[in-house]
Amino acid sequence: MKKISALLIALILILSSVSVLAANPASISAGDNGTSSNLIVVKKPETKNSATLKKTYGITGTGKNGVTVAYYKWNGYSYVSLKDSSGAISQTKIGTAGVFYKQVSLSSGHNKFAVRAEASNGAYQVVYFDINVLDQKIMNNVSGFSNGIQSLYNGWMN
Repeated sequence: MKKISALLIALILILSSVSVLAANPASISAGDNGTSSNLIVVKKPETKNSATLKKTYGITGTGKNGVTVAYYKWNGYSYVSLKDSSGAISQTKIGTAGVFYKQVSLSSGHNKFAVRAEASNGAYQVVYFDINVLDQKIMNNVSGFSNGIQSLYNGWMN
């Protein structure tokens, strides 16, 4: 009986260490696309390259129930996991509603992010996207240019 108990404890320790290895890592390389392509769909941002005037942004998407989603930001060398308030990897487990959400802080200019989704069987998917924070002066210039074109168009039509 003691041998069976010892064997079961050893088996539990081995299996728990395997599940820890399958968790989302602290960083990922830019070329890692994963082993799956159907775990999640990022809905916002809508495209691989997006722009905003805001300093925060809500990353949203849909995915399979039970999949764990982790969030990463480019540091110049690799994508490093965002941390929660306790310093752990910021991640969301998708529930029965099938959605995930993460509010992220943006720096001025170019921000590169990755979202890594991992299923319980170890399959994972990585989605990359860029969010550019535009300067208000640029938006004013674009708006002024657009108004000038509209005035020109209206002048031709009258």
